[in-house]
Amino acid sequence: MERKYQVFVSSTYIDLVEERREVMQALLEMDCLPAGMEMFPAADEDQWSLIKEVIDECDYYIVIVGGRYGSVSVEGISYTEMEYDYAVASDIPVLGFVHGNPDDIPAGKSELDKDAREKLEAFRTKVMSRMVKKYASSAELGSVVSRGLNRAIKRNSRPGWVRGDQAMTPEVRTQIAELKAALADAKREKAEEEAAARAKPTELNFEYEHGVDEVSFEFHLKGWENDQGYRYDATAELTYTWDEVIETLGPFMIDEAPEPELRDRWNSHMFNDTQRLEGWPSLSRGSATITDSTWGAIIVQLRALGAIMVGEKKRPPSDKSIYWKLTPAGDEYLVRLRAKRREAEVVDAEAAQPSAT
Repeated sequence: MERKYQVFVSSTYIDLVEERREVMQALLEMDCLPAGMEMFPAADEDQWSLIKEVIDECDYYIVIVGGRYGSVSVEGISYTEMEYDYAVASDIPVLGFVHGNPDDIPAGKSELDKDAREKLEAFRTKVMSRMVKKYASSAELGSVVSRGLNRAIKRNSRPGWVRGDQAMTPEVRTQIAELKAALADAKREKAEEEAAARAKPTELNFEYEHGVDEVSFEFHLKGWENDQGYRYDATAELTYTWDEVIETLGPFMIDEAPEPELRDRWNSHMFNDTQRLEGWPSLSRGSATITDSTWGAIIVQLRALGAIMVGEKKRPPSDKSIYWKLTPAGDEYLVRLRAKRREAEVVDAEAAQPSAT
């Protein structure tokens, strides 16, 4: 992919017009994008924020030091030095170019003020503390900049700029396709969840047995009769109403509950009932278990009634259990069965009392 690098060119201006022209030409011949003070005709505090933004967008920074220190800010520091310090602090690759024979620079392009000359010398020393190249003429400077920037690009690759129609690499296209697929999956899952929410029964289907309708549950009895010392393995039945089924299992399905846990809850309920029956052996907990066919009949009946539904929460693949939860209709059914109303006499008595003023 072809990249173009943006290069910030920093220097004083009036004394280095020719030098800057040569550098700009060299950059353009390298298909680089030059940026610099030509964008900022007047250096002032209001433009300093814009200058920093432009430097931030550049891939490389070039500073040219000639015979002048340049216009200074209110702190007494030239804008060229401020730009240099900012580029260094921002970890932008810096290429320094200083005049090799400062004594040969014409007086009209040199600092005459003593304080300015001292600041220029200090700045030149600062720039030369890093890797720099020297030049003797504007024509030579263009050539030196080309070679130096070529080496910098090879040694310190930067993001650069690319045409919009070239920015879409095969890798990026693959990533976009994957993101689109993930988004489509998320939309489909959301639609399914919304459809499932709309499908949640809000009323029970009274065409199916419910309430005080009775149903016989078959279960296995296995264990030892301690008093007689013999092993037993038998099948028996107990009769319940569907109200009792909901009262027993419903509280555990207000939130989602795994099916094995619900079966254990029912087995415990059944075991307690067997202990009250005469003529049955003394059982140990866990010796009475509902048969698979009877448990399946319970699930089918409660689903047909509209009292329960399959759980919807996301769970890890290792969790193979089926989860059940009450539907809105099933939850209302449970509340009617389990919630205790106040006695009518108490309500009437409270209503008859005068209200506080």
